[in-house]
Amino acid sequence: MQHKVPFLLMLLTLSLRISIANSDECTGNDKSGGGNFTSVQSAIDSIPQENHQWVKVQINPDVYMEKVTIPKQKPCIFLEGQDRSVTTITFDAHNRIDESATFTSMADNIVAKGITFKNSYNHPLLLKHALSERKVLGVLQAVAARILGDKSAFFKCGFLGLQDMLWDASGRHYFAKCHIEAAADFIFGSGQSIYHINVTAGALSSQYPYGYITAQGQGSSYDTSGFVFKGGTLFGNVRPYLG
Repeated sequence: MQHKVPFLLMLLTLSLRISIANSDECTGNDKSGGGNFTSVQSAIDSIPQENHQWVKVQINPDVYMEKVTIPKQKPCIFLEGQDRSVTTITFDAHNRIDESATFTSMADNIVAKGITFKNSYNHPLLLKHALSERKVLGVLQAVAARILGDKSAFFKCGFLGLQDMLWDASGRHYFAKCHIEAAADFIFGSGQSIYHINVTAGALSSQYPYGYITAQGQGSSYDTSGFVFKGGTLFGNVRPYLG
């Protein structure tokens, strides 16, 4: 009689300030003296290519200033933060829309929970300094998350930016109990996705008096892509429009 191989879950502990690991679980040091890695990307880089077992990257509370990419050859990764209010991955880039995303996921079977993904470029509410210290020159495309792989899911995550912020590019995706906040056309792409989310429009109401939430890329009646919004709430300081 054959026995099934037990489900293997590797725990990669990532911490900059608070370590949750002990000597029995992992080795190595970070900037605070505990955990395996000093950045989210370094943890992902350590995962073997063509991995077929679920790997859990546990991210401790902090603000991680970096661009993070999951390559196509690294499926089956589970990114888990403590909560979207205390675990944030953020960057400040906009030059090319296909290169500026704070978080890019190209692999299949990716799960994220309890993390906020931000692009702080030109965003008065997300910048470290007040408006008086940095002038807003206009709204430009600045991607917080770019999702290309199939069968990706996001639970209780946050997505923050201004324009073209969440690039639901291709594949089947599921967003559950997430908070998405931006200004215009901020959920876009040709994904085939279901959203059960809370959406805030009007992140820059002085320049965008209306909050256009989606810019779905379906090109014809034969195109199977589309966004389904099931439940959730739309609100903001301007009048929100779905698309």
